[in-house]
Parts: sequence; C-alpha cells; structure tokens
Amino acid sequence: MLPIKILHCSDLHIGASESFLEEKASGRRMETLLTFERIVDIALEKGVELVLISGDLFDSNKIENIFFERVMEKAESARDITFVYCAGNHDPLNFESPFLKAKTPDNFKILPTYDAVVEINENVRVYGRSFSEILEKGEEKFSVCADVNTVNIMCIHGEYGFGGEQNPISNEFVISSGMDYIALGHVHKRTVPKKIGNTYIAYCGCPEGLGFDELDEKGVYIGEIDKNRCDLEFVPTCKRMNIVVNVDVTGLSNNAAIFEKALSEIKEKYGENYGENLYKIILSGEVSQETSINISELTERFKNLTYFAKIRDKTALKFNLDELKNETSLKGIFVGKMLQRMEKEPENVERLQTALKIGLKAFSGEVELSENQ
Repeated sequence: MLPIKILHCSDLHIGASESFLEEKASGRRMETLLTFERIVDIALEKGVELVLISGDLFDSNKIENIFFERVMEKAESARDITFVYCAGNHDPLNFESPFLKAKTPDNFKILPTYDAVVEINENVRVYGRSFSEILEKGEEKFSVCADVNTVNIMCIHGEYGFGGEQNPISNEFVISSGMDYIALGHVHKRTVPKKIGNTYIAYCGCPEGLGFDELDEKGVYIGEIDKNRCDLEFVPTCKRMNIVVNVDVTGLSNNAAIFEKALSEIKEKYGENYGENLYKIILSGEVSQETSINISELTERFKNLTYFAKIRDKTALKFNLDELKNETSLKGIFVGKMLQRMEKEPENVERLQTALKIGLKAFSGEVELSENQ
C-alpha cells in the first residue's frame, strides 16, 4: 500500500476583521485570502496529493463573494490536488453557506453534515462531517466504518482533550475510530501529532494569527500518512506574526532610551523583517517618579517602523510607599487609602497598582489621557 502526501490546514478564517487595526483592517482581511493562496502554492511545490481543511475556512457565511470565488479559483487551479473540507462552527453547512449556493470545482470535496466518506483513490479514504449549526455538540461515534485495506484519514472540526462542547472528541473515540490519522480543526494552537492506540491525531493550528492570543509563527502540517505511520512536518505560512515583547526599562529615564532598548530587542530577536509583524510591547521594571513614559510618542515611533504596535506601561514606580503614606498631605492620604484597598482586595492588586501609579503621576502633572488603557 502506497502512502499519501497530505497538507493539513485549518481555521483560516478568511475574511476575518481585526477592528483594532483600524485603517489597516481592510488590508489585513485580504491577507487572510492571500494566506490560502500561499498554502496552495506550497502544496503544489511540495508535491502534495491531498489538502485537508478541518473547518472554519471562512470567518462566517456572510463573507463577500470575492473571497469565496477566489478560494474556489485557486483550488481549481491546482487540479492534481484533491481538497477535502469539513465546515466548522464559523461557516456551518446550512442555508446561508456559500457552498450550497455556488458551484465548486470537481477537486474540492465538501463533507456533508452527516457521517460520510470520500474515496481519494483505491488506497485512501477520508471520513468526517461538517457542522450544520454554529453550535454543534455532536456525538462521540461515527457511523461509517473504516476500511482495513486502505489508509483511513478523518477530517473533523471539534474539541479534543479538554472536555469542550463543540463536537467533543475523546480518546475512546480515537481508539475505536480505525483511523490512521485524524486531522483536527477548531483549536488555533498547533499540537504535536501523537499516537493513541493505532491512530495519530493533531491540531495544525491556524495558518495566520488573528490577534494577540494567537502568537508567533503559524502554519500547516505537510507529510506522508500510511498504515501505522505519520511523518508530518510543520511548515510556516503566516504573512505576519502577532508578538508580545516584554521590555524591562529599569533605570531608563526617558522615552528615547526606552524606545531604543525596545527596538534593539525586537531587531535582535526577529531580524531584518521585524517590521512586517504586529507587536504588543509591555514595558516592565521599576522607574523613578522623574521618568516620563509617553505612550503616545512611543506608539507613533513604532508605527513608522512596524505594521502595527501597541504599548502597555506595566512599570512600577520606585519609591518608599511606607514613607509616602505617612506624609501629612493629600498625596499621603491617597497612598494610605490605596495600600489599604490592596490589602483588602488581593484579587485586584494589579489594577490598583496601576491606579496608584497614575495617581502619583497626577500629583506631578504627568498623566496622559491614554494611561488608563
């Protein structure tokens, strides 16, 4: 029996809008489409025979026609590749689905909302089902039996390993499935393929991060699947990375020094193409009361050098609170009250520390309008 070379991708969310990008949001939406086109180009270059898309190809069923049409055109252009897709919770296969309103190319197979199998060739079968609604609780069983004489692959959108409600998938289901590989979608974080019983299973994660909860490099899995063999490698596909950078600014006294340190650390870690990425830069450490951190200025500096950046000031002021609270002044009373609240509300300490820092800056007339963000 010959192995099959696959590309496993999921959760492209084509057409998704990242509103926090403001004027760049429209261009970023188009980049989700370009990521799909890049995935197909990689599949052609690597000699892939089967592309598995494990749900949420589109961010919703109400995306513009141009997104759907371009995806179908790109798939059709790769005629030697078979695409198998199971609809996810963002683009369920229901009356609103563009898949039920428009013709799809012959090499783009859509799994129905009931348990089904697609025969790729005499050696390979793909099993699975699509979501029919945004919430699909599903059942941990599958009515189509695996063929012991073929390579059996499942393409499915669901929650494995943490007891979720969206089409839950248990170890018992995996073991009894008879699959050689289960290509999972729904969770945007990649997992290493692992073997449970005789079945390998993995999330490939999303190919393009769409927020600061989806950090660093994103991509797809490519490799060979055979009976009792799974040889997949991670291949990066993202146009841009979402990156959180923590910069310790202890001892720095002005915006210029803080900017130079943050920029130096970013360049060192992300190289000459650092400007293509999106950054959340968190300033930490201890600074004196005389240190002026101007978030607006820092943001503007990075705006000219990166695709997107937002700055968060999480520094702590370096001073003796015990001495301040004993001052016979309005500042002393303020510090004393805030320290009392911190003691009574340990769950709110971080928020109260931020309020204390802003309050003390206010006494010196150094507060910016953006410091409460």
